[in-house]
Amino acid sequence: MESYVNVYLKKKFPKIIKAKGLYLYTSKDRILDTTSGSNHFCTLGWGHKDINKAIKTQLNRYSHIDIKTWHDENIDKLANLVLSKKKHKLNRVFLSGNSGAEACESAMRMSYQYFFNKGKKNKNIFISRKQSYHGCSALSLSVGDRPNYEFLKPTLPQNTYKVNQHHYNYEKLRNEDEEQYAKRSADDLEKKILKIGPEKVCGFVGETIMGGLQGDVPPAKNYWKYVRKVCDKYKIHLIIDEVYCGMGVTGKIYCIDYDNISPDFIFVGKTLGAGYAPLSLVVTSKDIVEILKKKDGRISYSTTHQGYSLGVAAALAVQKIMHKEETLKHIIKISKFIEKSLISELSKNPMFVNVRGRGLRMSMEYDCKHKNEFGKELTQNMLSKHNILIDAKWHRVCITPGVIISKKETDLFLENLINEFNLLSKKFC
Repeated sequence: MESYVNVYLKKKFPKIIKAKGLYLYTSKDRILDTTSGSNHFCTLGWGHKDINKAIKTQLNRYSHIDIKTWHDENIDKLANLVLSKKKHKLNRVFLSGNSGAEACESAMRMSYQYFFNKGKKNKNIFISRKQSYHGCSALSLSVGDRPNYEFLKPTLPQNTYKVNQHHYNYEKLRNEDEEQYAKRSADDLEKKILKIGPEKVCGFVGETIMGGLQGDVPPAKNYWKYVRKVCDKYKIHLIIDEVYCGMGVTGKIYCIDYDNISPDFIFVGKTLGAGYAPLSLVVTSKDIVEILKKKDGRISYSTTHQGYSLGVAAALAVQKIMHKEETLKHIIKISKFIEKSLISELSKNPMFVNVRGRGLRMSMEYDCKHKNEFGKELTQNMLSKHNILIDAKWHRVCITPGVIISKKETDLFLENLINEFNLLSKKFC
């Protein structure tokens, strides 16, 4: 009798007996994982001795304490660390829970609570972008746009509106350059704000780069600067989602630092603890926190495992590694090599579109009549023939290996991906 119900009800999954580094082990095979755990979270691989040691040490102290009652000194250390390399002006850290969805909800609630405390109770509407994803809780789903969750729409909050996705290659007008497109995108946001009424709009929620759903689409030149100006003009919070692309995986601790702007909130999740233990947080400003502090004396968001002690210890160990200059330099170096190699070897293939992203958050886009079928078959061939796990579906191969990937492992991955892509494209062209 089967008692366990998986998310995917009709699938059978291979049994993993252990994982080490970037490799998954079944009873028969050793598989090189280039997806960071398939859901892009395992950024330092499995079994890292320093992280394991930190978790064991913490477990011997205590597994978890209620941070609303007691103080965990590791929280101070983690907060100071995740602010140590920032280029933006935010300077306060709030531990929101375990997942990116919780971090999204927390940031949105803090944003509304700020305006509520200032007597602007009707400023309760959020704007986001089509083709985005911010988590699977009710509030985070309401600002997302994932097709398979569309049927849940009647159960979600109704205080959200959307503007077009941010994708220069798909959305640009004829003869429109990136700068012009970025300005027009910000103008569209402004039009949406004016249509709703600025006095009703609380915040704009967006991924720094359009993540795995769209295939690592970086912002057009100066896009976030133009959006920042619009938000400032109408006193609307800019809320940045870096659950997927934050905490160093792009070569900067905060992906938004590439864009030289300061949002009002940044929320992070999966890359914070790198799969060793769940944890999420929100970064915001002293000014916002002070408004919440003076009126309520607390933030109206709490969960049982908020500031999960084992998660904090794990995240602290993870981020000590991610914050090393050698780690960030390696990410930039290996990602540039991957990009250059794919362009060099595949640019003449009629199915190849481009390679894009930032650091080890990149995608290779392809185009053919049956794109999803191509992706499925490419994934299967890489796994069955080469014991390499990739994330290929819809219109892209999402390339997000753990940041510890070596040059040798990268060469192995690229050689087989390029060969299989060329072979399979003959069938689908």
